[in-house]
Amino acid sequence: MQNLPSPLTNAQTSSYRALKRSKFRRQEGLFLLEGTRLCGDAFKSNLDIIACITSKSFDKYAIPVDVKHFEATPVQIEQISDSKNPQGIICVARIPEVHKKLDKENIQILIVLDRLSDPGNMGTIFRSALWFGVQDILLGPGCVDPYSPKVVRGSMGAIGTLNLHASTDLYKSAEDWVTRGGEVAALHMQGITLHSFKQSKPLFLIVGSEAHGVDEKLLKLSTQLSIEKPGAGESLNAAMATGIALFELSKPSQ
Repeated sequence: MQNLPSPLTNAQTSSYRALKRSKFRRQEGLFLLEGTRLCGDAFKSNLDIIACITSKSFDKYAIPVDVKHFEATPVQIEQISDSKNPQGIICVARIPEVHKKLDKENIQILIVLDRLSDPGNMGTIFRSALWFGVQDILLGPGCVDPYSPKVVRGSMGAIGTLNLHASTDLYKSAEDWVTRGGEVAALHMQGITLHSFKQSKPLFLIVGSEAHGVDEKLLKLSTQLSIEKPGAGESLNAAMATGIALFELSKPSQ
């Protein structure tokens, strides 16, 4: 059964265009995904896709019959899109409910983001987490909106698969993790090297902000983990450091 599109109205264009801004995403509980790959993955995920907007020429695949399908002009697509070169398809999805409780018994590694402000880094961290089989991410205060277009685009579909959690106080969350038998660690320039660290408990792995690193109070509660530097350079960005850390932590124990 073919899902024939309806013309996208100007009012709908304005409404969906506003979702590029965090204020309206929170207000409406909706966010945008765009591009052939991202939207295709979204249709296969658990995301609640409430609408799909395509250009008249879009023919990469059929739109599921249970999704409202709208056809837009090139101008309308450009207005809604956050991409320099729109691919002719944009989906509108409901923001999933934040997981308020951590199922600690089934989490071996929890990635914890402390004031991470760069959307590209956050999206790449989501993508790396999915690759290494890490399902849960805890966002602390001061993090960039995980449903901003740049984060969603950088995640390459991971945004529809991961469990995102939020904390209003990472220090209290870390203390609670330790109380329940877990271990807290933080990526830092100094500390024991990752390849010499042996994980024996569920890990609360903190990744700090690009500008300031991990909060000093959290550092004092943490085992500090560093990445060995055989070459030169001042530092690695947060996403690259997280990817290396997950690679090291995913190695089987010797």
